[in-house]
Amino acid sequence: MGRYGQFSPDGLEYVITTPHTPRDWFNFFWNPTYLACVGNSLNGCSLYQNEAGVVTNLFGKQDMREDPRWVYVRDNRTGEVWSAGYLPCHTAHEAYEVRNGLGYTILRTLKNGIRVTFRVFVPRHHAGELWTITVANEGRTARDLSVFTVANVMLDGVNMPYGYVGGLSAEFLPRDNLLFYKNMTFTVVNEKFRAFMYADAPIARWDVSRDHFLGRTRNYACPQRVVDGKLGNSIAAAEYLVGAMQHNLKLGAGRARTINVVLGIVLNLKEARAMVRAFNSTAKIEAEQAAIRKANVRRLGGLKLTTPDGDFNRLFSVWLKHELYLMADWARFYFKGFRDTCQDAAGMSVINPDRALQMLKKALQNQRSDGFAPRAFRVASMDIAAADKHYCDSPSWIAHATDAILAETGNLALLDDVVPYSDQGRGSIWEHNLRALEFLWNDRGANGLSRIHYGDWCDLIDKAGYKGKGVSIWMSFALARVLTLVGNIAAARGEARLAATCRRRYATLAKAIRQHGWDGDHFLYAINDDGLRIGAADAAEGKYFINPQSWAMLSGVISPAVYLAITRKYEPKVDTPVGPVACWPAFTAYQPGIGQLTGTPAGFFTNGNVYCHAGGFKVAADFEAGRTEKAFDTFMRILPSEDKSEPYSQANGYVGPTAMRMRRHVSDDPWRTGTVAWNFLNGVDRLLGFRRELAGVRIRPLIPARWSHVAYERPFRGTTFAVEIRRGAKPGLTVDGVPIDGDLIPVGPAGLGAKRVKVVCTLKAARVDARPPRDRTGAA
Repeated sequence: MGRYGQFSPDGLEYVITTPHTPRDWFNFFWNPTYLACVGNSLNGCSLYQNEAGVVTNLFGKQDMREDPRWVYVRDNRTGEVWSAGYLPCHTAHEAYEVRNGLGYTILRTLKNGIRVTFRVFVPRHHAGELWTITVANEGRTARDLSVFTVANVMLDGVNMPYGYVGGLSAEFLPRDNLLFYKNMTFTVVNEKFRAFMYADAPIARWDVSRDHFLGRTRNYACPQRVVDGKLGNSIAAAEYLVGAMQHNLKLGAGRARTINVVLGIVLNLKEARAMVRAFNSTAKIEAEQAAIRKANVRRLGGLKLTTPDGDFNRLFSVWLKHELYLMADWARFYFKGFRDTCQDAAGMSVINPDRALQMLKKALQNQRSDGFAPRAFRVASMDIAAADKHYCDSPSWIAHATDAILAETGNLALLDDVVPYSDQGRGSIWEHNLRALEFLWNDRGANGLSRIHYGDWCDLIDKAGYKGKGVSIWMSFALARVLTLVGNIAAARGEARLAATCRRRYATLAKAIRQHGWDGDHFLYAINDDGLRIGAADAAEGKYFINPQSWAMLSGVISPAVYLAITRKYEPKVDTPVGPVACWPAFTAYQPGIGQLTGTPAGFFTNGNVYCHAGGFKVAADFEAGRTEKAFDTFMRILPSEDKSEPYSQANGYVGPTAMRMRRHVSDDPWRTGTVAWNFLNGVDRLLGFRRELAGVRIRPLIPARWSHVAYERPFRGTTFAVEIRRGAKPGLTVDGVPIDGDLIPVGPAGLGAKRVKVVCTLKAARVDARPPRDRTGAA
């Protein structure tokens, strides 16, 4: 058990036992059009987004996580008011618990003999959320209570113009027993900028005007109408809104009352009424909740781990899979990135290859017929992620996803599936790969390296190549990897000429990288339009970027021995207790020849922070170089733990050591990250050694010396592989007790014809080094 909570024994819930975590720990739940997050007091944000990218925020925005889902309780005999959660009243409860599950969160608190249980979840097919509030009198005397259920209704959207509040209005509709909200700016004509709040018990009083509800001098910690014990039955127009409902309860000793609340974003009142009909009883809501729990557990699949680290097992068996589905469904929330979708698809291939293929096809529909791929699609605004700018790396991730899906399925025929281009025509998945390759090959500069344009994987290096001359060393490594992946697939298809072309091009590119990208003891990141060498040893800031070093290994351009020599130079400078920083030293002054990276505060995003996605690349490179202990050490540092983030969710990054913050090495960016996909590739393919390929699977574990025994179940092509890794005097591999030569188990696309096989991999006994590596801060 940790300081703040622990996983349930089955790993399906994380139980928080105090509201005073280092910061609020958030849970997310969603369906295809609605996304919500909740914190320790069920505060958070929510939004609707359609496939065209139109966004409506019900309350809060992506990073406005303090907005309320509040429940206030008022003792009408004494006048005392408290909140169901610690916030907003800073209530000291006699008992407190938050259970974060897959698709739901339950808050349970006890105060003054009154237990409040507040559950929230998002239904499967409606743009909204369902609240169930149960108030129980655990005392020995009857109680006279008022319960106030409150939401800060926003109805903003990313496209909303200045002054949108002038279009807001709201009222109570007694016939429907609901509060109805409208944003009539019509920025997006006939879209969902309306909302409602309904209760299945008669609403005694209400407020929709935020000013009236709070009172002139108060805030949500102590709203005037709650203190008074009587909401004002307000209406609202051209002002900020609130959803506040009052229910008066007289509870005898040992008695309880449940109220269900339905909130939704809708096109009109007709849609609101339809959603109410779907959830206007406890029975309907409980059936929906049960269906969601069942579906979320079922889609986790059969991959289960048993290692000496119980929390590691729960992360990979449950929570990181769940997080990967969030990335699959919503990517980075306000937009879907092309690179993001492809990388997420590669990770998804481990647990759901059919879904991974759907994701790849979705991305390919946004690729142009000339091979170009955009930075993002389904965007609420072209300003988001600079979606209309040329980021050079997007086409390179097509081969990454395609290779992972082929390795999982063994089915070359899927390459013949036809997908339309975004501008004109159609092509097979293989043709999409080839057009991406040709686009990337032809998009090289005079020195033979890939042009960077407005950025590559590092979006913030957005001024290095906007004139069309700057080149990216990292992107050149990524292209080299694409040439390898496409060449291997071509060889498997019998296209020998294409495979030879890829090998020839690879040799040409590798030579150019070594000639123009090497800086004496490490690789540069980029060379800008004017010849500035970004990531050079003589730079005052940004001397070392870890991605080019990692991808030099991942692309095969350098040998493990050369990679090891590079790491010995830069690792002591970049390692921290929570993983390696993306670049070092952090930039402190804006450089117009590099761009926004240098204008970002030191220690954040990719400027001197621990960007976990880049850390995942390095973990992969270290594993590929045979540096098992170092790879595992970095892996564990970037994985979640309660000292730095939500213990059940991979964070995007951790604040770097030079940040102007009171607390460093912590995350304020939970859940939304491509790291989770790379975690699966690193964890399953590399650490556990389940190396997929078209011919079958190679068992090559790279477990740390301190793990003497590991077991896992891995569904693969219709057969479940029950793999046991142990140490012994005689290394070898057996399948159902029969020794095999080498490490390849041939598996066709249809599997082995058996539902389950037992694989035992015996490794040499390892010497355990009791001294963990130390970073430059001196911390173990």
